[in-house]
Amino acid sequence: MNILVLLAGVADIRFPLHPLSLADGRIEEGGNARRLLSPFDEAALELALKLRDARPDTRIEVLVLGGANAENLLRAVAAFRPDALRRLDLFPACPWDASMTAQQIATLLATQGTAPDLLLIGREFGDLDEGSLPVRLASQLGHPLFALAQHAEWAGEQVRLLRERGAREEWLVLEAPLLASVTNDKRNKLRHPLMKNVMEAKRMSFDAVGAPAPASTTLALSELMPARASERGGDCRLLAGTPAQQAKELLVWLTEQGVVA
Repeated sequence: MNILVLLAGVADIRFPLHPLSLADGRIEEGGNARRLLSPFDEAALELALKLRDARPDTRIEVLVLGGANAENLLRAVAAFRPDALRRLDLFPACPWDASMTAQQIATLLATQGTAPDLLLIGREFGDLDEGSLPVRLASQLGHPLFALAQHAEWAGEQVRLLRERGAREEWLVLEAPLLASVTNDKRNKLRHPLMKNVMEAKRMSFDAVGAPAPASTTLALSELMPARASERGGDCRLLAGTPAQQAKELLVWLTEQGVVA
């Protein structure tokens, strides 16, 4: 089993927000920016580690999004001893443009011949993603998407994934390459690394891999605008007043339409 984990990190709320500036429509961060793994990042990494715990022949590769404080993020992940760990540099880096970012990552994986059996990614990829990147990346890769995964385990020779919908559990057995977006859950809280691994990670150096995109496809941050509000049309009508008044008004309308209780 080959697992690829994509991690981005988010701003560390324990410190004042670092200054941001725009250059050519892209975000530039100061060198003092502080980032850490988000709960969704941690959950995706923990699922991979649990699968490897149960089957030591499972191979985990991790790509950590480059940018400010990326070196510290890499060292934090290295303490969990993935089989491969690299920094992912996007050229240009426009995480608010999920379509382009997904294309960059998918092209990189295809170019390098990386074909994991299971790709794990937090349900939000960094501070600037609203949750659409996993969907677009799955589409770019041609993989099925299992959204909001909460747990993973071995079932014989196959992996199965779990998510919950209210009181219902949904299980999926992994039978082909698949992308799973992971949400945080008490079952996938990231463990603490061994201190000896933390100390060893401080002495490590890391390779980087670049994922370019045609400049013509770049969506500059300065080009983003609020969505235009649409006026309601047709026969739609909002009911006003208290719930009792709304119910009475609805009953009158149903009676006018010839509805008989």
